[in-house]
Amino acid sequence: MYKVLIFMRKFYKIFNLQIITIFILGFCIGVISIWPGIISGKSRKCFFNILKDGSDGYVKIGTVLSINPNYLLKIKKTKNKYLRILLIGDSCFRRF
Repeated sequence: MYKVLIFMRKFYKIFNLQIITIFILGFCIGVISIWPGIISGKSRKCFFNILKDGSDGYVKIGTVLSINPNYLLKIKKTKNKYLRILLIGDSCFRRF
């Protein structure tokens, strides 16, 4: 009985490690497939500059001009902050 319990513990540790690894790998592949530009440093710099610049409520003209006008209209109409961050990500990470 004791050997069965030890075997089950080892099995669950290995099983949980595999599940966590597959989940993280799937998440990374999913994000990269949705936003292919996330790999490039230039796109990440764009994203963080927009977030940093807009966090105080005032946005510079250069930042506004760096975003596609279609995304600007969508971002302005959106009330949800999470959706705004997704749209900002789209504007930076989807262009090549």
